[in-house]
Amino acid sequence: MLAYLLIFLFGISNLYSQSPKEIVAKAGSITITKDEFRKRYEFIPHIKTDDSFDSTSFKKNFLYTLIAEKLLAQAANKEGVDRSQNFHATMENLSNVYLRDALYKKEVLDKIVIPDSAILQGQVRMMRSVRTKFIFSQDKEEIEKIYSDIGLGASFDSILTTRPEKNEQKEAAGVTFGTMNEKMEDAIYKVGVGQVTPPIELKEGWYICKIYSVTSKMDLDKNEKSKAEKVIKSRIEDKIYQEFYKKFFKGIIVNADRSIVEKLFKVMMNYLNENNKNLVKDKGGKFRIGEVDVPKLKKSFDAKELNEVIIKFPKEPVTLSKLFDYLAFQDFEFYTVDSTQIKSRLNSYISFYIQNELLVREAKKREYEKLPEVASELKRWRDYYLSHEMMKKIFKDQSVSDDDAYKFFVKANQVIQQPDEFNIVEILTNDLNTIELVLNELDKGVDFKELAKKYTYRDSLRLRGGESGFFKESEKGEIGKAASRMKIGEVFGPIKTTEGYSLIKLLDKREGKKEKVATFDEAKEDIKNILRTEKMYKNLEDKTAKLAAEYGVEINNAALNSVKVSSVNMIILRRFGFGGQLLALPFTANFSSWFKKFEQLKKKSIL
Repeated sequence: MLAYLLIFLFGISNLYSQSPKEIVAKAGSITITKDEFRKRYEFIPHIKTDDSFDSTSFKKNFLYTLIAEKLLAQAANKEGVDRSQNFHATMENLSNVYLRDALYKKEVLDKIVIPDSAILQGQVRMMRSVRTKFIFSQDKEEIEKIYSDIGLGASFDSILTTRPEKNEQKEAAGVTFGTMNEKMEDAIYKVGVGQVTPPIELKEGWYICKIYSVTSKMDLDKNEKSKAEKVIKSRIEDKIYQEFYKKFFKGIIVNADRSIVEKLFKVMMNYLNENNKNLVKDKGGKFRIGEVDVPKLKKSFDAKELNEVIIKFPKEPVTLSKLFDYLAFQDFEFYTVDSTQIKSRLNSYISFYIQNELLVREAKKREYEKLPEVASELKRWRDYYLSHEMMKKIFKDQSVSDDDAYKFFVKANQVIQQPDEFNIVEILTNDLNTIELVLNELDKGVDFKELAKKYTYRDSLRLRGGESGFFKESEKGEIGKAASRMKIGEVFGPIKTTEGYSLIKLLDKREGKKEKVATFDEAKEDIKNILRTEKMYKNLEDKTAKLAAEYGVEINNAALNSVKVSSVNMIILRRFGFGGQLLALPFTANFSSWFKKFEQLKKKSIL
């Protein structure tokens, strides 16, 4: 089993250094730096095909994979793939995430200042562990009466026994610095053992807390001091954010077209009712509408309706079509297929979109897209998505004639060699936090099937313990490609699919059967699928090799060899300001087979 380390990042540095010594390779007009190579290599999992780990071989193959990505991206630009609606929508929504993040950094993160007095207070509080119980009420007069009675001699514990909140407090809860609301914490740390706090007003109501014991330590270790500082920083960050939020959105009113929203709601409800049996919940009990559902929802609207304005910004109003693009990128979540809840959630979703759009427009007004850290990261994602669009284009362009299929049929003596088949356990989720939980559990030795039963969100998959049954590589896209390169018992992922993220474990694989077919008509479609898949991979290899010869490829072996990499597989997630998280770097499956063909082309040109 592969070892994984999952880390959350709030930002990563610019990867594009221009020093010649730092450049590992050039692919046409694009350079690959040591820093980019190291991060791209280490921050995604790799399938190890041997028992021994050869970092030199792994590094070379991964570099060839990155070079292929850059070459295909340049070809895609040249062929106008970047002008496709799908690519444009993907990059626009991704760009908006980075722009909001840049605004958050400027308006919130860059303004954080931690006073020494706050650090000292935090460390002092961190050294004390308090055991406490509470009395809660949503009625201000009631809580003040209780507090007054306690002041006159009434017993806190006796009063608590008469109240419903006693059921969740059989024992006094242990709390330390950073584990409770800051306002409640301030009140608790100001009273001694046996005393009660004055009423504390929080969003949900009022509390009175009693202190039962205090345990103190003489000093903190390095990790505890670091934790205290993180708590303080987080609280200061939240206060700055709240101040910015109130100031930024004050007085802004943007309306949505109620008639279009109403039709969208009705279309959603019809779609959900028709597909109710196929809906699946994630670990948090949520259903989702997203990328897979959008094309089906759009069929209920004609071209004119899709181009109508749904959100009435004074400048550049938003059409229904653009809102659908956002829906494909940012899922619509809900707990039950209930018309009241769906309508409420849809209104909240549109309101959230408007807020995000206002933040993006502010960032654009400040020209944050020109910031080096934003431009470089978007360039990397652009290359990645362009290369994948180019791959899909090459795949779609393949055709197999009846004559080609018949020649294969005769050559095979009417015996068809079926592709190899694979059986996996899959954990499917659309929540990266669940991926983190699963990887932590795997690291502790928990059985993969048990985790699949617990975490995968598709009911049919969960009931089988995540087991797929045998399938051909071509039947499962990226999952099939990964399975074909794995050894039995290996774990790999996450793999991004249209349904979310998948972690897979290879249970078994078997050689494809040789089947004798009586007639060509019986075998024709199977043969065409086999030949079409072969042509896809061959043409992709040929295309990449020719692009390398056309655009030019240079590899700095000294720089590559000097890059020190870890053998530990890491998955790095990035959390963005104003919400959202993604894989910090593009996930790139191995595609190095083109390089041998490129070398053959070079030899022919020399001869």
